[in-house]
Amino acid sequence: MAIGSSLSEVMVFENGQVVNASLADYKIPSFLDVPPEIQTELIQDPHPNGPYGAKGAGESGTFAPAPAIANALHDAIGVRVREMPLLPERVLRAIREAAGTPLENE
Repeated sequence: MAIGSSLSEVMVFENGQVVNASLADYKIPSFLDVPPEIQTELIQDPHPNGPYGAKGAGESGTFAPAPAIANALHDAIGVRVREMPLLPERVLRAIREAAGTPLENE
């Protein structure tokens, strides 16, 4: 989920309407785009306010991937891209701007 929002998932609006509302146009990672192995570690520490000691585990793991990917990109190319998702065009624009040869805006 976090890899998709960091690299490819973007909602495009025109006149307040989403124009890429199908999976043909809204790019989410496929099975081949995610790491081949994900490790899970269970921690036995009941939450005092959760039902039967349960804790929320959903989206809290989505905080770290975006800055980690952005920092890896910066380490690789020496240019900081500050807008998510890190689309290829945004990366190219950042590289060209850093080189002093920006791309023309549409």
